[in-house]
Amino acid sequence: MSNSREEILHTIRKGLKGVSSEENFRKRNFSSEALEIQATINKQRADLKAQFISELGNVNTKILEANDEDDIDKVILNLAKEKKLESFSIWETQYLKDLKLKKNLRDKGLKLITAKNKNRIADSNIGITEVDYAIADTGTLVLLANKYQPRSVSLLPPIHLAIIKEEKLVRDIKDLFIILKSKLEVGQEITNCMTFITGPSRTADIELNLTLGVHGPRELYVLVC
Repeated sequence: MSNSREEILHTIRKGLKGVSSEENFRKRNFSSEALEIQATINKQRADLKAQFISELGNVNTKILEANDEDDIDKVILNLAKEKKLESFSIWETQYLKDLKLKKNLRDKGLKLITAKNKNRIADSNIGITEVDYAIADTGTLVLLANKYQPRSVSLLPPIHLAIIKEEKLVRDIKDLFIILKSKLEVGQEITNCMTFITGPSRTADIELNLTLGVHGPRELYVLVC
Protein backbone atom coordinates (compact mmCIF):
# COMPACT_ATOMS: atom_id res chain seq x y z
CA MET A 1 0.00 0.00 0.00
CA SER A 2 2.80 2.40 0.95
CA ASN A 3 4.63 1.82 -2.34
CA SER A 4 1.43 2.35 -4.33
CA ARG A 5 0.79 5.61 -2.51
CA GLU A 6 4.30 6.86 -3.23
CA GLU A 7 3.97 5.92 -6.90
CA ILE A 8 0.71 7.86 -7.16
CA LEU A 9 2.17 10.91 -5.43
CA HIS A 10 5.24 10.76 -7.66
CA THR A 11 3.03 10.72 -10.77
CA ILE A 12 1.02 13.68 -9.47
CA ARG A 13 4.17 15.69 -8.72
CA LYS A 14 5.52 15.05 -12.22
CA GLY A 15 2.25 16.12 -13.76
CA LEU A 16 2.20 19.39 -11.83
CA LYS A 17 5.62 20.59 -12.94
CA GLY A 18 5.40 23.95 -14.69
CA VAL A 19 1.85 24.70 -13.50
CA SER A 20 1.33 28.35 -12.50
CA SER A 21 1.27 29.19 -8.79
CA GLU A 22 -2.49 29.51 -8.33
CA GLU A 23 -3.28 26.44 -10.48
CA ASN A 24 -0.55 24.58 -8.60
CA PHE A 25 -2.21 25.33 -5.29
CA ARG A 26 -5.61 24.22 -6.56
CA LYS A 27 -4.47 20.96 -8.17
CA ARG A 28 -2.47 19.94 -5.10
CA ASN A 29 -5.61 20.17 -2.95
CA PHE A 30 -4.17 22.91 -0.79
CA SER A 31 -6.46 24.28 1.90
CA SER A 32 -9.17 26.74 0.89
CA GLU A 33 -7.50 29.36 3.08
CA ALA A 34 -4.19 28.94 1.23
CA LEU A 35 -6.01 29.15 -2.11
CA GLU A 36 -7.73 32.37 -1.09
CA ILE A 37 -4.44 33.84 0.11
CA GLN A 38 -2.66 32.99 -3.14
CA ALA A 39 -5.51 34.46 -5.22
CA THR A 40 -5.39 37.69 -3.18
CA ILE A 41 -1.61 37.92 -3.46
CA ASN A 42 -1.81 37.53 -7.23
CA LYS A 43 -4.30 40.42 -7.44
CA GLN A 44 -2.25 42.65 -5.14
CA ARG A 45 1.19 41.84 -6.54
CA ALA A 46 1.99 45.34 -7.83
CA ASP A 47 1.03 46.93 -4.49
CA LEU A 48 2.93 44.28 -2.54
CA LYS A 49 6.05 44.91 -4.60
CA ALA A 50 5.83 48.65 -3.88
CA GLN A 51 5.30 48.00 -0.17
CA PHE A 52 8.18 45.52 -0.05
CA ILE A 53 10.58 47.94 -1.74
CA SER A 54 9.51 50.72 0.63
CA GLU A 55 10.17 48.52 3.67
CA LEU A 56 13.58 47.49 2.32
CA GLY A 57 14.54 51.15 2.30
CA ASN A 58 13.82 51.33 6.03
CA VAL A 59 16.25 48.54 6.96
CA ASN A 60 19.53 49.65 5.36
CA THR A 61 18.97 47.52 2.26
CA LYS A 62 20.10 48.63 -1.18
CA ILE A 63 17.52 48.02 -3.87
CA LEU A 64 18.25 46.99 -7.43
CA GLU A 65 15.60 46.57 -10.12
CA ALA A 66 15.63 44.76 -13.44
CA ASN A 67 13.05 45.25 -16.15
CA ASP A 68 13.28 41.63 -17.26
CA GLU A 69 15.53 38.58 -17.00
CA ASP A 70 17.79 39.87 -19.77
CA ASP A 71 18.44 42.96 -17.66
CA ILE A 72 19.43 41.00 -14.55
CA ASP A 73 22.85 40.09 -15.92
CA LYS A 74 23.66 43.72 -16.73
CA VAL A 75 22.58 44.93 -13.27
CA ILE A 76 24.71 42.34 -11.47
CA LEU A 77 27.77 42.90 -13.65
CA ASN A 78 27.48 46.64 -12.97
CA LEU A 79 27.37 45.91 -9.24
CA ALA A 80 30.45 43.69 -9.52
CA LYS A 81 32.31 46.48 -11.29
CA GLU A 82 31.14 49.15 -8.84
CA LYS A 83 32.16 47.14 -5.77
CA LYS A 84 35.36 45.86 -7.42
CA LEU A 85 34.42 42.28 -6.63
CA GLU A 86 37.00 39.56 -7.20
CA SER A 87 35.18 36.44 -6.00
CA PHE A 88 31.68 35.09 -5.39
CA SER A 89 29.64 32.17 -4.11
CA ILE A 90 26.24 31.31 -5.52
CA TRP A 91 23.33 28.95 -4.94
CA GLU A 92 23.01 26.06 -7.39
CA THR A 93 19.30 26.54 -8.10
CA GLN A 94 17.76 25.98 -11.51
CA TYR A 95 16.66 29.60 -11.84
CA LEU A 96 20.15 30.97 -11.21
CA LYS A 97 21.57 28.40 -13.62
CA ASP A 98 19.08 29.52 -16.27
CA LEU A 99 20.27 33.11 -15.78
CA LYS A 100 23.86 31.91 -16.40
CA LEU A 101 25.14 34.21 -13.65
CA LYS A 102 27.94 31.87 -12.62
CA LYS A 103 29.31 31.64 -16.16
CA ASN A 104 28.97 35.37 -16.84
CA LEU A 105 30.70 36.40 -13.62
CA ARG A 106 33.54 33.95 -14.25
CA ASP A 107 33.85 35.27 -17.80
CA LYS A 108 34.37 38.72 -16.26
CA GLY A 109 37.26 37.40 -14.21
CA LEU A 110 35.58 36.76 -10.86
CA LYS A 111 36.69 33.66 -8.99
CA LEU A 112 34.00 31.15 -8.04
CA ILE A 113 34.23 29.82 -4.49
CA THR A 114 31.97 26.82 -4.54
CA ALA A 115 29.26 26.61 -1.92
CA LYS A 116 30.44 23.07 -1.13
CA ASN A 117 33.62 24.52 0.37
CA LYS A 118 32.12 25.93 3.58
CA ASN A 119 35.49 26.87 5.03
CA ARG A 120 36.17 29.26 2.14
CA ILE A 121 32.76 30.83 1.53
CA ALA A 122 33.66 33.59 3.99
CA ASP A 123 36.46 34.55 1.58
CA SER A 124 33.92 35.32 -1.14
CA ASN A 125 33.38 39.01 -1.78
CA ILE A 126 29.68 38.36 -2.37
CA GLY A 127 27.12 35.60 -1.85
CA ILE A 128 24.32 35.34 -4.40
CA THR A 129 21.04 33.63 -3.60
CA GLU A 130 17.44 33.43 -4.67
CA VAL A 131 14.68 34.12 -2.18
CA ASP A 132 12.04 31.50 -1.46
CA TYR A 133 9.56 34.02 -0.06
CA ALA A 134 9.54 37.77 0.52
CA ILE A 135 7.36 39.29 3.24
CA ALA A 136 6.02 42.61 2.02
CA ASP A 137 4.98 44.26 5.28
CA THR A 138 8.42 43.96 6.91
CA GLY A 139 10.81 43.78 3.95
CA THR A 140 11.93 40.34 5.12
CA LEU A 141 13.63 37.71 2.97
CA VAL A 142 12.86 34.06 3.69
CA LEU A 143 15.46 31.49 2.60
CA LEU A 144 14.89 27.75 2.89
CA ALA A 145 18.17 25.88 3.21
CA ASN A 146 18.97 22.64 1.41
CA LYS A 147 22.00 21.08 -0.25
CA TYR A 148 21.61 23.36 -3.29
CA GLN A 149 20.83 26.39 -1.13
CA PRO A 150 23.34 26.43 1.76
CA ARG A 151 22.58 29.21 4.21
CA SER A 152 26.31 29.98 4.51
CA VAL A 153 26.16 31.72 1.11
CA SER A 154 23.78 34.31 2.55
CA LEU A 155 25.51 34.62 5.94
CA LEU A 156 29.30 34.50 5.53
CA PRO A 157 30.38 36.80 2.65
CA PRO A 158 30.47 40.54 3.49
CA ILE A 159 27.92 41.29 0.76
CA HIS A 160 24.71 39.37 0.13
CA LEU A 161 22.83 39.76 -3.16
CA ALA A 162 19.32 38.30 -3.07
CA ILE A 163 17.33 37.90 -6.28
CA ILE A 164 13.56 37.98 -5.84
CA LYS A 165 10.87 37.13 -8.34
CA GLU A 166 7.61 39.01 -7.78
CA GLU A 167 5.70 35.73 -7.51
CA LYS A 168 7.58 35.00 -4.27
CA LEU A 169 5.90 37.89 -2.44
CA VAL A 170 3.49 37.29 0.42
CA ARG A 171 1.67 39.92 2.45
CA ASP A 172 2.84 39.00 5.94
CA ILE A 173 4.23 36.18 8.07
CA LYS A 174 0.75 34.73 8.57
CA ASP A 175 0.44 34.19 4.80
CA LEU A 176 3.83 32.50 4.80
CA PHE A 177 3.02 29.97 7.49
CA ILE A 178 -0.40 29.13 6.06
CA ILE A 179 1.20 28.45 2.67
CA LEU A 180 4.00 26.36 4.19
CA LYS A 181 1.51 24.43 6.34
CA SER A 182 -0.58 23.64 3.26
CA LYS A 183 2.49 22.36 1.44
CA LEU A 184 3.29 20.05 4.33
CA GLU A 185 -0.29 18.78 4.40
CA VAL A 186 -0.07 17.64 0.77
CA GLY A 187 3.22 15.86 1.30
CA GLN A 188 5.74 18.43 0.09
CA GLU A 189 9.03 18.49 1.96
CA ILE A 190 9.87 21.69 3.80
CA THR A 191 13.34 22.25 5.19
CA ASN A 192 13.76 22.41 8.95
CA CYS A 193 16.27 25.25 8.47
CA MET A 194 14.68 28.57 7.57
CA THR A 195 16.48 31.93 7.55
CA PHE A 196 14.68 35.25 7.97
CA ILE A 197 16.68 38.28 6.83
CA THR A 198 15.52 41.85 7.45
CA GLY A 199 18.35 44.10 6.33
CA PRO A 200 22.10 43.53 6.79
CA SER A 201 23.54 42.24 10.06
CA ARG A 202 23.12 44.89 12.77
CA THR A 203 24.53 44.97 16.30
CA ALA A 204 24.25 47.73 18.91
CA ASP A 205 26.27 48.17 22.08
CA ILE A 206 24.95 49.33 25.46
CA GLU A 207 25.10 52.93 24.26
CA LEU A 208 23.05 52.01 21.17
CA ASN A 209 25.89 52.62 18.74
CA LEU A 210 24.92 50.60 15.68
CA THR A 211 27.48 48.49 13.82
CA LEU A 212 26.77 46.65 10.57
CA GLY A 213 28.24 43.30 9.60
CA VAL A 214 29.30 41.85 12.96
CA HIS A 215 27.29 38.64 12.72
CA GLY A 216 26.62 38.49 8.97
CA PRO A 217 26.89 40.53 5.76
CA ARG A 218 27.40 44.24 6.28
CA GLU A 219 25.71 45.00 2.95
CA LEU A 220 22.50 43.58 1.56
CA TYR A 221 21.43 44.12 -2.04
CA VAL A 222 18.02 42.99 -3.19
CA LEU A 223 17.26 42.66 -6.88
CA VAL A 224 13.53 42.60 -7.58
CA CYS A 225 12.49 41.24 -10.96
